Amino acid sequence: MQPGETKVADQLKRDIDAIRSDLSDVVKKVSFASVRDEAAELETKIANFPMRLQKIRERKYAFNKTLEAQAIEFQTQWNTKRALVQNQISIQATSLQAQLRPLESRISALSLGSTPALVVKTVKNEIESFKNRVDSAEDAIQELFNSLEQEFDKSSRQADLIEKALDHSESASFGFLPGEAVYMTTKAVWTRDNKEDKEDPEGILFLTDQRLLFEQRQEIAKKKVLFVTTEREKVQKLQFETPVVSIDAIKATKQGVFKNEDWLEFQLPSGAFAREVRLHLDGQDCNLWQQLINRVKTGDIASERALAVDQEAVEKARSAPTKCPSCGGAITKPVLRGQDTIKCDFCGEVIRI
Repeated sequence: MQPGETKVADQLKRDIDAIRSDLSDVVKKVSFASVRDEAAELETKIANFPMRLQKIRERKYAFNKTLEAQAIEFQTQWNTKRALVQNQISIQATSLQAQLRPLESRISALSLGSTPALVVKTVKNEIESFKNRVDSAEDAIQELFNSLEQEFDKSSRQADLIEKALDHSESASFGFLPGEAVYMTTKAVWTRDNKEDKEDPEGILFLTDQRLLFEQRQEIAKKKVLFVTTEREKVQKLQFETPVVSIDAIKATKQGVFKNEDWLEFQLPSGAFAREVRLHLDGQDCNLWQQLINRVKTGDIASERALAVDQEAVEKARSAPTKCPSCGGAITKPVLRGQDTIKCDFCGEVIRI
């Protein structure tokens, strides 16, 4: 065989091998197993979502009351779509499998040395065309439930954040006020100067319906030998807390070369633990956090409640004294729901509410 003929034969063999490989892929796809699995997985997730939300409420998460209504709507929409999706899968699978049989026969008949190159090329075009029809049918079926799946995923991701916030809260080293409800948490680094460095504490930023708190949670080097850490110590302690209503200003910024670093900067009044606080958020959007904090500060968070607030505790905080009974000094710091005592800034007297 001449070199040119060898080259043509090699190419023909590659084409036939590619056609058979494509046929193998198409045989798997034409049953629409992946779409069936995706639809079945969505159905299971939607069916389990109400129980997931019930467990969140049992753990005393008080907000995002629209989640329960969304869960009902997801179930209603899926009940409408399920039969249509299953029917289309059955129709398309039956039709395409019937169309595939003659093509399978022609591909089985392909043989190096006896099948003309033109026939191989024709069959190659046929399998490519058939693959496109299968892909189009698959896309059309997915389109039937794609928007529902996307909306459900948004709510599911919100539930993920809530569950993580509850995990952080239940493992916190500090206590919350009676009736205080955690709203959201995120990993963060508290930058205590204008530049983030390895000495800055890493931990969890907590936002409740009354306070913003930062708890350091990290392992730090306790012993080093020739710059190599040989012993570590786990540190978990509350670093700061402040009433949200005391935050004078808050700014969200995207920093870094690619503007992919999320930062929060806020100002506190005179007498607070610091006048300015800078936090580098890890994994959550700074603009979202600015919105969440402002919702707490303005009281808009009340419209999101699924669990009622203790009105007796609200009245108790509202009727707290505004002057120290011992020295007459004005009590200017906000009194939070759940507080039992107030400390006078002037004489140090602890006043029971």
